[in-house]
Amino acid sequence: MITETDLTTLYNWAKETNFPLKKAPTTEGYTNKDIFISWLKGVGKTVNIRKKLMTDEVYEIFKNEDILYATYSLFTEGTILKPHRDPNVYREPYKRIQIPLRIPDKEKCYMTWKGKKIYWDEGISQVFSVMDYIHDGGNLSNEPMEFLMIDVKRDSEVRIKK
Repeated sequence: MITETDLTTLYNWAKETNFPLKKAPTTEGYTNKDIFISWLKGVGKTVNIRKKLMTDEVYEIFKNEDILYATYSLFTEGTILKPHRDPNVYREPYKRIQIPLRIPDKEKCYMTWKGKKIYWDEGISQVFSVMDYIHDGGNLSNEPMEFLMIDVKRDSEVRIKK
């Protein structure tokens, strides 16, 4: 289970962390601009957590076996993500918790989900089955948009404020 307290802790930590960035590997045509990430946790044959960036409390949260992957993501100004479905890259189905860290213009930062535009609020987590539905998004503002993205097992309980 991922609790609202866990998500608040992660949000507060991520807002204050200076993440080292690298260009995200993306497929051709996925986006009009480069996306930058800082990998935090991955689960494959082994579990790898980038502990040196984390407080002890954050590290304990990331040790949760329901968390398959986590990354800090930065979308530069003018980024458009084309309609896509995220690939099933794990051994089991997943859903994504998206925690907006910096939304420069709420009217210009969005995700289209099931035909409806979702606008982001900083610190307000949302959960989506990104591998199951076609979606798109964009940062049409003039400044970067930042997220903490956490992939969890599809059957994981995630408690967020509604």
